[in-house]
Amino acid sequence: MKTNNQSVLNFRSYILILILFATYNSCGLKDRKLFIEEDVKFINPLDGAILAGTFSKPAYEGNFPTVVLISGSGLQDRDETVNGHKPFKVLSKYLNEQGIAVLRFDDRGIGESIGDVWNATIEVFASDALAGINYLKTRKDVNPFRIGIIGHSQGAMEGMMLASDFDDIAFLIMLAGPGVPWAENMVKGNEENLRRQGKSTESIEAGTQLLNKMIPIMQAGGNYENIKTDLNKVINKWKQSLTGSAKTEIQEFDKSHPGFWNTMASEYATPIYLSAVNFNPSEYLINIDCPVLSIIGDKDIQVLSSLNNPAIQKALEQGGNKNATVIEMTNINHLLQECKTGLVSEYAEIEESFNEEVLKLITDWINNLVNAKPSDEMLDKYR
Repeated sequence: MKTNNQSVLNFRSYILILILFATYNSCGLKDRKLFIEEDVKFINPLDGAILAGTFSKPAYEGNFPTVVLISGSGLQDRDETVNGHKPFKVLSKYLNEQGIAVLRFDDRGIGESIGDVWNATIEVFASDALAGINYLKTRKDVNPFRIGIIGHSQGAMEGMMLASDFDDIAFLIMLAGPGVPWAENMVKGNEENLRRQGKSTESIEAGTQLLNKMIPIMQAGGNYENIKTDLNKVINKWKQSLTGSAKTEIQEFDKSHPGFWNTMASEYATPIYLSAVNFNPSEYLINIDCPVLSIIGDKDIQVLSSLNNPAIQKALEQGGNKNATVIEMTNINHLLQECKTGLVSEYAEIEESFNEEVLKLITDWINNLVNAKPSDEMLDKYR
């Protein structure tokens, strides 16, 4: 017969074993990888560019809904690394853990990707993403009925182009994607940026005047050197015409940013900018039949939600899109971070790389969509 002391000791030992077992299991779950990553390469048949990226999926067998991530402007790596953040890496991990596979890749000319960058336009970058979609169709672990696009900023523009041309794209998610012409966003975004920096009304108006003189030169196109020369002439003439606080602020700016204006003219004369300045989103949105989710933050100064959301909604409705969701997120900036001002200078100061509320919204929307039964029309594409 056991004594009371022995019973207490046995009970304590039993509890200790349970605690150790629970701790072991929780550590195991914590350390267990919930997704698998694989380095991949695929070729754009348009010009032979070789795109290198990462295909990631849940760590179990399946035939997964899959998204291709398309990065924003400038040469971006597969994680869309910017200001110490890796938003595409965070987004991929979140999607993988919710049962969605992801293909993200280095832009041509950066990381491990190889291809002509100088002559690359928005159309060319879109064709790189299309090559990625075609690669995904060859994989047995990808559901061919459920391949969609998530495009950020310029990537959303490229996504619009693809979704309007190819009816086997299952869905399009636009993150900070424009609804009005890029040139208009360029002007309005600059005004809002200067306003939030506390610049004078004179300086804001002067900035608008400069862009309104540069844009027609860019839209006309032509030889790179000629366009750059013409843009520099416009800039120099504009600087000479400045008066008052605008003149003072620009003179101070020149002291701390030598060579800025020549660099600006050089960039604005390149093929990628010339293709962007003529980009009109409504021409593509009106032809998109697949489900669309558009998210723009109310603090975004590069793609203003108040300007672009109504235009996106109008174009999709005019085209007869039956599954379109256009959302403005509170206190969210262009990088989909929760913020205070939305200014570019704030990006690196923010701890989060991708707001979790936005991540959940994206994931829930995809899962609600992909759990629906494919239509007969969709099935016919694969019969």
